[in-house]
Amino acid sequence: MHDIVYLESALAIESRESIPDWVLTEKTAKNIAVVRRMKTLENIVPIGFRGNDRTKRFAALTPLDNIQKVITPEQATFGQIPKSHEQTIVHLRQICRGIRWGIGGSVGFTMATGIHACTEESDIDVILYKERMESLQPLQRLHEQIQQLNHQVDVQVEVANFGACLLNELVTSTTVLLRTGTGVFLVQRDNLFRSN
Repeated sequence: MHDIVYLESALAIESRESIPDWVLTEKTAKNIAVVRRMKTLENIVPIGFRGNDRTKRFAALTPLDNIQKVITPEQATFGQIPKSHEQTIVHLRQICRGIRWGIGGSVGFTMATGIHACTEESDIDVILYKERMESLQPLQRLHEQIQQLNHQVDVQVEVANFGACLLNELVTSTTVLLRTGTGVFLVQRDNLFRSN
């Protein structure tokens, strides 16, 4: 999920809907897509295209062999930072030192591709990668530090072979929404730390 993929052909996609013209013409979509969270058949990848504004989003599927190149959110953290978000991302790099993390959303897309897709007010979407949930305390500290940054930073915690939840929910509520390839489930926070 969140990986940016370059496609050999934007026409080698399937969808229940007809392909909008902008998917084939706009810089942010032309042969570039983002991998979506969805359970699919073998060798078929769920992808989404983004237009030049929030109203333009298009979901589709593509064969695995149509993917030429993959840029992960972790790799995006090393990309060219948009001037509008430079200070915040420099601080994020310091805060997340020693942690496996990546950047997604419009800012991550911009850093990964070099195609400007964010505005000065764009939130920063951060993905934390965990092999398992071990302790809540380090996540609480990280959450407190992130609250001090200049931009809104939305953090999603991805737990290997389990699912993802929002850091804000994880540190402020006893129940969290867990996003998985088969759907979204409301779970008790304590169970996340016991069951993986």
